[in-house]
Amino acid sequence: MIDTKKKLRLKTKSKTSIELKKTPKIKKIPKIGIAKFRKLFLFLIFVIAAITSYVVIHEDGTLELPEVRVIKYKKAVKRTVKRKHKKVNCEQYVLTALYSGWYPLLRWGEAIAQDSIWLNEGEVWKYGITCVGELRRYTNHIYYNDSKYKLTQKDLFFETQFKGTEKECKIEEKRKIYNYPLLPECMAREKKLARPPGHKNDN
Repeated sequence: MIDTKKKLRLKTKSKTSIELKKTPKIKKIPKIGIAKFRKLFLFLIFVIAAITSYVVIHEDGTLELPEVRVIKYKKAVKRTVKRKHKKVNCEQYVLTALYSGWYPLLRWGEAIAQDSIWLNEGEVWKYGITCVGELRRYTNHIYYNDSKYKLTQKDLFFETQFKGTEKECKIEEKRKIYNYPLLPECMAREKKLARPPGHKNDN
């Protein structure tokens, strides 16, 4: 005959063993899995950052434009090739900063600067073409003028980079505008730009 105390001990022991069997075991995530997840997460952040900065950076350090920008550039060149350009003696030029300081920054589709950007001496403000020469293109050497900013020969340096037909110069201009994000001066900035500060669009 089993006494009451012994019965209580048996019931308690039995219940405890059953509860232990039902308790699920916690599986630890392998360290290798965590490392792979961390690398994948960092890689995704890196890709997103690269896309938003208009540049794709490969593991070997080489740079290229995102596919979207490349497609847009090719379409722009095709449109230029199809158009009839009669002018022969033209030049593709660049306007660069004569001193380090704040310069007007044009936003997409806005002819008047809504912001400013710091440019170091010699950095690109704008690419362009002219078939009438610098002085007829920019009267009195006034390269930009609105209610807030006025850029003249005291601020920007006009330099011819390429000479050819109007069509050839337009193609060269587009090539430089679209490839602007790949310039070291643009890559060095915390906030990247898709095009030079003096351009309101890619044309």
